[in-house]
Amino acid sequence: MRQDCANWCNIRGAGAGRVPTTATNNSLIDAFMWLKTPGESDGCTQVLPSGGQCARFDSFCGSEDSIGSRSGEPRAPVAGLWFDFQVCSTLALGVPTTSASMR
Repeated sequence: MRQDCANWCNIRGAGAGRVPTTATNNSLIDAFMWLKTPGESDGCTQVLPSGGQCARFDSFCGSEDSIGSRSGEPRAPVAGLWFDFQVCSTLALGVPTTSASMR
């Protein structure tokens, strides 16, 4: 998914996974859990969706793995704001579950 594991900002190709659980069926894994809210921007692209400059731009948000770094992709809002493109992509790439797999 990532070209460099150091890239953390609005990662392209990330998908929503399983519901948090301690039922991992692997003695080396204690739990599966969410680390952040899907749809919440990690940080802004250099140019904001409004066209203005992002005062808090972090170069990691311009990495090759970040949504908004490729031509034609929407620009990311400042950290903490809703990023509709990101949440729609995350859900589309998610791992479907059934009620049986959530027990």
